[in-house]
Amino acid sequence: MMTLRKHSLSMYRSCRVGAVLLLWALALAGCGMFEGPPTHSVGHSYKQIGAEEGTHLRYQDPDRYTWQYPERVIKALKLEAGMKVADLGSGTGYFTFRLAEAVGSSGKVYAIDIDAEMNASIDKQAVAKQIENVKTLLAVEHDPLIPEKVDLIFSVNAYHHLKDRADYFRNAARYLKPGGRVAIIDFRKGAFRHYTELKVLLEEFKAAGYALDKTHGFLPRQNFLVFSLAKN
Repeated sequence: MMTLRKHSLSMYRSCRVGAVLLLWALALAGCGMFEGPPTHSVGHSYKQIGAEEGTHLRYQDPDRYTWQYPERVIKALKLEAGMKVADLGSGTGYFTFRLAEAVGSSGKVYAIDIDAEMNASIDKQAVAKQIENVKTLLAVEHDPLIPEKVDLIFSVNAYHHLKDRADYFRNAARYLKPGGRVAIIDFRKGAFRHYTELKVLLEEFKAAGYALDKTHGFLPRQNFLVFSLAKN
């Protein structure tokens, strides 16, 4: 009997501890700060190992859907069939293939990253999905190396890793078609350990020669801004 009572008491205590830990975890989940996905690798040396094993596909974590709202993002970009888009810091293609669907077979999406393993992952997925309007590009830290002018440069969760960002986008302007846009989605202060303050982002794009076209406020953890080249 004593053994049974001790076992029952032990189980009771374990359950209480488990319940407390669960409540603590839920409380943390409700806070602004969260771990989030691995950030894209454009503009810095962070490298996901294991492309062959697919371990870096945690970029595609289903939980991201609950705060990234990819369909709403794509709709907000107002893409049309035949457009050309540069997905800057494409990672393993979370947005790449959604962009490719939006511009259709007559359009093109350049998946741009400085990590060859990321590009290899996208190439492999494109073959498996039989998608022919996606082309990967291996960029360098200071230049996306886009081979032609595009209608949109689109970047998600990568801006905070770029160096000399005003210079970067001042130079990237040569890759935009007349009327072309730059869309930036990046974490807000307090939402993730890596972020860009809204004020800083606006100042840097102004210094790079852009004007703010649109601010979208529906993303709970990120700023979503669209810029075009400022008129002289």
